[in-house]
Amino acid sequence: MRTRLGICRRKARYSNEEEALRVAEKAPFPLRPYRCELCRQFHLTSRTKGMRLPRFEIERRQAK
Repeated sequence: MRTRLGICRRKARYSNEEEALRVAEKAPFPLRPYRCELCRQFHLTSRTKGMRLPRFEIERRQAK
């Protein structure tokens, strides 16, 4: 996944994956963290097709 500079600047940045996962877990819709190639920090994305989902999201989908 390639993030453009303008998008990177607008997105929230997280210093580590665990911090990003904590925020993603609280969201009412599926989010997953990824490391940005530009800032080398973590952002969240709603794009999950073909991607490895966090454990809490897999459990959330199984519970439905």
